[in-house]
Amino acid sequence: MKKTRLVALFSLSLMFFGSCTISHTAVVTNNAVGSKVGVAKAGAFMKDADASYSAAMKNGKISKVGIAEMKVKVFLFPKYTLTVTGE
Repeated sequence: MKKTRLVALFSLSLMFFGSCTISHTAVVTNNAVGSKVGVAKAGAFMKDADASYSAAMKNGKISKVGIAEMKVKVFLFPKYTLTVTGE
């Protein structure tokens, strides 16, 4: 019984303390990479969560996107971050 409880506790702690990050970078257009960077974030309990291209472009004052990177980090709930670079 103690061994089962120990294995269950260990498995539960791995689930809660483990996290996963997935990142994907894409060249969206043939535009230059540029020097401006815009970031948009969204999480599970954010009221006005918006991780769209238009929100990231607006935050970085970008009119032409060169590169976009989407990162998803999952601990207990997912957190999305979209970073765009351009001019």
